[in-house]
Amino acid sequence: MVFKGGIFNKGFPVRVVTIILAFLTLLPANAFACEYPKGPVFKLLDEWTKSCGHPLCGKIHIAEPSRLKESAKACDAPGWMSMREDIRATIVAGGAVLFGEVHDNPLHHDLRSRLGMSNFASVVMEQITTDKAEALDTFWRETSKNYKDGDVDKLKTLVGWQNGGWSKYNYDPLFLAILKGAQPIFAGDAPLETIKALAKSGDSGVTAEDKTRLALDKPLGDKLDAASLSEIETAHCNAMPREALGGMAFAQRYRDATLADGVLTAISKRGSTLLIAGNGHVRKDRGVAWYLSQRKPELKTLSVLLVEVEEGKTDAAAYVPQDPDGKPAADYVIFTPKAQRADPCAAMKAK
Repeated sequence: MVFKGGIFNKGFPVRVVTIILAFLTLLPANAFACEYPKGPVFKLLDEWTKSCGHPLCGKIHIAEPSRLKESAKACDAPGWMSMREDIRATIVAGGAVLFGEVHDNPLHHDLRSRLGMSNFASVVMEQITTDKAEALDTFWRETSKNYKDGDVDKLKTLVGWQNGGWSKYNYDPLFLAILKGAQPIFAGDAPLETIKALAKSGDSGVTAEDKTRLALDKPLGDKLDAASLSEIETAHCNAMPREALGGMAFAQRYRDATLADGVLTAISKRGSTLLIAGNGHVRKDRGVAWYLSQRKPELKTLSVLLVEVEEGKTDAAAYVPQDPDGKPAADYVIFTPKAQRADPCAAMKAK
């Protein structure tokens, strides 16, 4: 994906300027022309449109109508043109692009691997926990801008990939794209042991200092708290009493806050970043973006969800998550084919 560059101000981070200048040289003279989109990302979307059999497959829906660009209104792919320009603007502003996924859908990892990682100054990954930050620093120092065959395996070994629960999913296309783009990876999520402990103890398991630092001392509000509990209840097949979910809801808040902390760390060191995380984390109303807005209100963020199509459900707007007041909780939705998987609640239903 190639984006048009912006205006360079005095004092703009040298690393970001270098990145922008690099991809500016790749732009055709008519970069703003309303022409049929090209490039590896749109090629994959086009393949889905032709082969999926669902009318929404491969489409990009503008969840927040105000993001429709004037220059894109007459285009065949206004969602694509608008999203591309928004991503470019977020990078230039030194902000964060929050790009979601359904973890077990390999198509989601394939699509994001085609973004052109060299456009971003860094990448934050939910899949690598904060206790691996030192290992990531070591890897970056040893391999920066000099990646070789086999370095994906080296990275996985350093961060204990086989023991983290993610090895059953194919993230190799993403890792390879990041390494080829020479982008440093920053740890995102809290360690599993911490999450499990907080799911039992709730907010009493976090010091007052850390609550303040992570903006966990600021309440989401009754409506968002209730929405979060409902989502957790559904995710656990409605098999747990609601009163037992309070600790789990706080653990989810802690994860979002920790991911936001990783994003801010990456931005402070590199100037802009791409967050790779589950769709629930990148929603705007109560996910990572909420904590970023509490800690750095001026930071520019963009939320993009990768959403699987459902048979018989053809209204694009119906897929967009909403906040309790009915406002879109994402900026863009990209529709993808659905991965084949067993019903996770089937065993419970059979009992």
